[in-house]
Amino acid sequence: MPRHTLALGAALLLAAATACSGGASGDEPDVLMPGGPGESASPASQEQIEAANQEITHNEADVVYVLKMIEHHKQALDMTAMVPDRVDDGDVEKIADRIEDAQGPEVEAMEAWLETNVYGPAEGNPNYADSCGLTQWREGEAGVEDGGGHHGGGLAACPIEVDHTDMPGMLVQEQLDELEAAEGQEFDELFVELMTEHHQGAIEMAEDVTIDGKDTDVLRMANDVIAEQQADITRMAEALED
Repeated sequence: MPRHTLALGAALLLAAATACSGGASGDEPDVLMPGGPGESASPASQEQIEAANQEITHNEADVVYVLKMIEHHKQALDMTAMVPDRVDDGDVEKIADRIEDAQGPEVEAMEAWLETNVYGPAEGNPNYADSCGLTQWREGEAGVEDGGGHHGGGLAACPIEVDHTDMPGMLVQEQLDELEAAEGQEFDELFVELMTEHHQGAIEMAEDVTIDGKDTDVLRMANDVIAEQQADITRMAEALED
């Protein structure tokens, strides 16, 4: 079982024990720390409680991954938007539709995660955390970007500086211009080549956050990216072989 799953299980047990401690003030039951196999639970120390609660929050790796992957996905969507007017192979068009259908909602889900866990109010939000090492989120005007052009929807600016040009698989403008100028079979081959490179970069980023991240929603989204985009790579290779 993954390490983060075990930690989260302990944290949830602690939270459940705390929530059920409805005794009178000063006479509440102890919060219990689950014991090992064959061992009974024991009262948890304050340090253990704080450590367990920390396990259900996000960290900086989660935030950076989401910020980067939103921009990464949006470039893929720019590429799929070129397909209808230029594609020749019907299988390539179907793959582009699959990518669009998957990554559009994923962008929305990641933006919602940021709004809930990062840009939302800290007070009363159990998911908001300074565990990423940042003591404050810098307030910004609605829709103001931090240079990446991706923080729409009225989200405040983020204090983490993210270099979107340094992401694996991210295409440079010259490559996008070349794809936009291509048509027919030339477009199909170039689209598959560039999108495969793009997907391989996304998989690399997702694999990294499964090691360095801690938020269960982010880890789930990252694992979805790995599975979906590896399947897309296989489909694209098969499309050109037909």
